[in-house]
Amino acid sequence: MKPIKLLIVTTSWDDGHKNDVILAKLLTKYNMKGTFYATQNYLNPLTEEEIIEISHNHEIGAHTLNHPILTKLSLEEAYKEIIGSKLYFEKILNHPVNMFCYPNGRYNEGIKQLVKKSGFIAARTCNHGNFSIPEDPFEWQISLHASNGSPLISYNIWKKNHLPIKSFFDWEIRAQLLFDRALKNGGVYHIWGHSWEFEKKREWPKLERVFEYLSNRKNVIYATNGQIFLNDFR
Repeated sequence: MKPIKLLIVTTSWDDGHKNDVILAKLLTKYNMKGTFYATQNYLNPLTEEEIIEISHNHEIGAHTLNHPILTKLSLEEAYKEIIGSKLYFEKILNHPVNMFCYPNGRYNEGIKQLVKKSGFIAARTCNHGNFSIPEDPFEWQISLHASNGSPLISYNIWKKNHLPIKSFFDWEIRAQLLFDRALKNGGVYHIWGHSWEFEKKREWPKLERVFEYLSNRKNVIYATNGQIFLNDFR
């Protein structure tokens, strides 16, 4: 892993749910950037008009067509899901879709090669790393899951970063503590989550407080996932 001196803040949001429209507006309000990994048919998907609307200020990434667990499919079926999602969103947006996200974070070497073959420049996982850009852009980790929905994920982030016990129970506290550390040391601070979860748990106010805490800082670059790799901040 290569550490970098400046701090980049980026966010990514999975599934392409209609509530992404609300989330995108909240990011824009605080001058932050997001990458929305969308699907064609999963849950309550975005319309073509909503996808275009979000893309005006943020980035659309591909998350397959139907959100299957790719490692459970044949390579032929997996490739159809991967390349199909890229072509689907590129047709809507009329420009390249560079970023991919593995559904449920499940991938292996064969799936990685299919993502490369499809023409993506990088892929995001659900693995929790430090604040560096990985050597392998197709195994990009995240800093924080904006949720307490998975006790295991919460525990792994808490333990890996040696955070105070109070932060184990509240992702808002984790978000602030990890950002303070990243602000001091530099690197990439990457938040990941799901808009439908904020709606379900009524956590929009909490998310907005986090965005307010992270936003408009001096000497911080706010970028989409794709911008980090296209501009090569490493």
